[in-house]
Amino acid sequence: MKWLTWSIAITLAASGQVNAQDKEGQFTVKSEQISQVIHLDGVVQPVNQGTVAAQTSGQVVGLHVDVNDYVKQGTVLLEISAVQQSASLDAAQAQLASAIAQNREAQAQVARYRQLFPRGAISRDQMDNAEARARSTAAGVKAAQASVAQAKESLGYTSVTAPYDGIVTKRHVELGETVAPGTPLLSGFSLEMLRVETDIPQRYQTYVDNVGQFDVISPQGQRISPTEYSLYSYADPQSHTFKMRLELPEKMDALFPGMWVKTEFRYGESMTLLVPNSAVVRRGELSSVYRLDGENKVLNPVRLGQTYGDSVEVLSGLEEGDVISSVALAVEGK
Repeated sequence: MKWLTWSIAITLAASGQVNAQDKEGQFTVKSEQISQVIHLDGVVQPVNQGTVAAQTSGQVVGLHVDVNDYVKQGTVLLEISAVQQSASLDAAQAQLASAIAQNREAQAQVARYRQLFPRGAISRDQMDNAEARARSTAAGVKAAQASVAQAKESLGYTSVTAPYDGIVTKRHVELGETVAPGTPLLSGFSLEMLRVETDIPQRYQTYVDNVGQFDVISPQGQRISPTEYSLYSYADPQSHTFKMRLELPEKMDALFPGMWVKTEFRYGESMTLLVPNSAVVRRGELSSVYRLDGENKVLNPVRLGQTYGDSVEVLSGLEEGDVISSVALAVEGK
């Protein structure tokens, strides 16, 4: 009740006559063409993120990074024991050497038989057998070469490297643990390419036309223009909103994954009544301006909308052509 009484007293006192001095500090209310904007909450996400898994079996013998470490692409993150893989490679290389030797012998024999066969020194069966053995040993060399390549690949899996520059976010194994193919090892993401994910209310979905309609505002107030956008073609059945992804320019030092940001979406234009922010008197949830009525200044309640820089939208309480004081504090200080 005290607050209500105080508010009414201010209104009545302000409704009295106040001598106008000059036309400086006056503002004539008029409509201006303003972009229709809605502000959406968004979350920064990395474009490249994932979990590195083991591709071979063995014991973890080296763990070179931990959570929150920054790593460059190709950096060795983790090492797995390579005894079994090295033995497999040695066996494959020995098998390849044996296959090469057998193939050389078979190729030399078939070459001799091809010289003797026209002279009738060997039979057709002997010639056919020699050619079949030559083809078989040549195929054996290729199979042995494939085994060596596979063994080398398996040996390479014992040294796990970073697929891109980024931050380690989680470690799934400890030193000395035994892993198998498919065991998660380390998780991380890249800071090079980021995006903002937000939700568009279904009533605005049809207004989305191009990426120039969007701006991302960082917590520091920096305005960032996305480079691309991706609007999902289906709505969430719970919130009835459409998911939107906004790709950001590379290497955004002001943003990090997981940060909460604001996204501006300009979906049209309209004629709007604007007044200076300095003309508004705010008392709790009540807003008013000093309207000039002849030589009097009357405290006029208004309902405000969005803020546009140094101006604010007036939804009701004023009409185009009304003259108000542009500096409310100057009036109240008299």
